[in-house]
Amino acid sequence: MKPDFISALNKALSSEGILSNNVNDHGGFTYKGISRFKHPTWPGWKIIDDFLRSTDYQSVPVQQLNNNPTLQNLVQEFYRTEFWNKIQGDLLPSQLIADELLESSINLGVTAASEILQRTINLLNRNNKLYSDIAVDGVIGNQTLEALKKCLTANGEKLIYNLLNFYQAKHFIQIMERDHTQEIFIGWFSRIDIIK
Repeated sequence: MKPDFISALNKALSSEGILSNNVNDHGGFTYKGISRFKHPTWPGWKIIDDFLRSTDYQSVPVQQLNNNPTLQNLVQEFYRTEFWNKIQGDLLPSQLIADELLESSINLGVTAASEILQRTINLLNRNNKLYSDIAVDGVIGNQTLEALKKCLTANGEKLIYNLLNFYQAKHFIQIMERDHTQEIFIGWFSRIDIIK
């Protein structure tokens, strides 16, 4: 059964704020994790700007933005186009892995998240005995999808899921060690989910 995009998106967005403008956040002004700095032409900004002009920013009832169906459709379209389609979400053989890969691609970028998946697949092949190593190129194509199916059969979802989360935690640690201003975002670690 193909993974459900809306389910994966809702899970990923549960860790995102609604409206944020933290000066220490390299993404700058964001709505539901969409960075205005990185995506200045996203059409949702017009709706948000119109809303903010009509109210006092300090007391913005942000839930009103969540009740705007046009804006919510734009959010879904953005995440489907920018992340889900690029990680081949509809073709992934596991909802759990699809959930994690979407969430990590949102936080690390599609290329980095895809590389983490490829590294995980290679780590779990018992030195090429279960299946051959694949290229770590940050692009999920047929080779990665086929190897992931073999990896799932050999190792199960839990181990793959946990390794993806370990890699994501390592990424957050490296960011904080390189730039100590980012230590205020320890909430990032709440996104690390390990299955026992």
